[in-house]
Amino acid sequence: MKKRYYFIIILVILIPILIVTSLIKDSNQKPAIKIKDNEIITSVSNCSEPTIKIDKIRNIKLLDNVEIGNKQVGYKEDKCYAGYFDTQFGTCFIYINPNIHSYIYFETKDDKCLINYESEEKTKELYETIKNI
Repeated sequence: MKKRYYFIIILVILIPILIVTSLIKDSNQKPAIKIKDNEIITSVSNCSEPTIKIDKIRNIKLLDNVEIGNKQVGYKEDKCYAGYFDTQFGTCFIYINPNIHSYIYFETKDDKCLINYESEEKTKELYETIKNI
């Protein structure tokens, strides 16, 4: 009986600790973007994003400020927005750090996309890389 009592106490203490740890980890998520095999691969835990084929990109622009409105579907935390959001371009797939005010906007046949990286400089480098592929 005592073993069961201790087990329940441990669970009552351990479960909230695991939940808080998970929430803290998710709130510190930053956009992670890789370019591999002519594709832009984005990743954030607990959110599925499309892989974007670079050769399908058209109308690419580097922008300084973009109005981002309501989230339609996706993930919205302090350091990472990922999913479909209302923007000044209509509904876009976005994958950004909202604290960085440099953005790459582009369109594909199926989507409008808005991405940025960990800094304005890295975003500009990413833009040049995508543009020159």
